[in-house]
Amino acid sequence: MRASGGTYVITGATSGIGLEAARRLAATADRLVVQGPEPEGAAGDAVARIAAGSSADVVYVSCDYGRLADVVAGASALAEAAGAPIDGLVNNAGVPGADRRRTTGDGHERTLQVNYLAMVLLTELLEPRLADGARVVNLASATHSMAQLDLPDLELQRGYSPVRAYARSKLAIVMYTRWLAGRMPRGITAVSIQPGVIDTGLLHAMFGSIGGSVGTGADSILAALAADAHGGEYYDEGRLVQPSAEARDDRLAADLMARTLDMLAPFLAGSGVDAATRSTG
Repeated sequence: MRASGGTYVITGATSGIGLEAARRLAATADRLVVQGPEPEGAAGDAVARIAAGSSADVVYVSCDYGRLADVVAGASALAEAAGAPIDGLVNNAGVPGADRRRTTGDGHERTLQVNYLAMVLLTELLEPRLADGARVVNLASATHSMAQLDLPDLELQRGYSPVRAYARSKLAIVMYTRWLAGRMPRGITAVSIQPGVIDTGLLHAMFGSIGGSVGTGADSILAALAADAHGGEYYDEGRLVQPSAEARDDRLAADLMARTLDMLAPFLAGSGVDAATRSTG
């Protein structure tokens, strides 16, 4: 991350950790493109808070992760709004596990799609627009260590629970980030983070009213953007730590990514993104 200036994209920026991280990034960036699920008119207050007191150009892009076709359109809109190579991409958007198993119009378990599949799709589509040496920060969670990845039942058709769905999506994020190590071109690096136990609506939905301030989570994001990383690292509130043993299973990660890219193939087709070739790298 540059000491000042540059172009950044942050998803899930209309509330919680994402809003606070965006507000802080706007203080130093030249241009900041923020994404949220709300229509542009409904995001006005959040965007105003992000831009207040900063000299950055702040642009909002609406994109609903519940529709993968919308993510494709959103990636194009984000790249156009950036207007320059992107120095940092922060994948913060996410939802808690629903009270009961729900599927999207694309046919995927909702938590898996919004937290993981949409994030992978967006990252793959934006990769050609990332600057040389850019940093990708993927928000995971300490709950990833509670999960196991059952590939035959990746969509949790059996034994669904809100926490299990959320934890599994975050495990997949850590595995994807590690898989990217050595595969991203042009010196681009990707890291995943546990931003802290933060008092947000997402946390309340599953665990009740606990946790620290959104500022702690924002600090974790900014630290990960600036960390001296080679790719694939996992940070817990700014500290470099090992993720779970399951997350470090590279063979399982390769199988997960083969399955993931197969699911996303219709949305990557025609994009010019060579994710399939990278999967064998």
